[in-house]
Amino acid sequence: MKITRFNNIVAQKRGTTLTKAAAYELTEDNILQDGNFLIKVNSSAKLTLPAASDDLHGVSLLITTTSQGQVYVAAGFGGGGAAYDTVTIGNYETIEFYCDGSYWYAITSDIESTGSSSSSSSSSSSSSSSSSESS
Repeated sequence: MKITRFNNIVAQKRGTTLTKAAAYELTEDNILQDGNFLIKVNSSAKLTLPAASDDLHGVSLLITTTSQGQVYVAAGFGGGGAAYDTVTIGNYETIEFYCDGSYWYAITSDIESTGSSSSSSSSSSSSSSSSSESS
């Protein structure tokens, strides 16, 4: 594959890996200015994504753990509401999250329901089985 100027700019924009071992609220600046694309959660920490916005439209994040962790977004993934606001990531799993400017979506995971509704995922989010990766 020939590397184009566009591909090179996108690769440079990805920046460094952000590593967190405690609860952390990710900001737009962490993503847009610092260029963080891969976030490692090194404990049973809870990572909170920033609110979806036009500035984050098209952003994709990979979040991985060395121990079980959680990713949280207010208003729920895919706009599913508070009953669909948390994704649990298992040991050594990596999950992709995508922002369309209005909502965040968990691309490779089922969304946990914390309410009394059915156990199915939000219809707005893709739910395929999680893929595990060992390091």
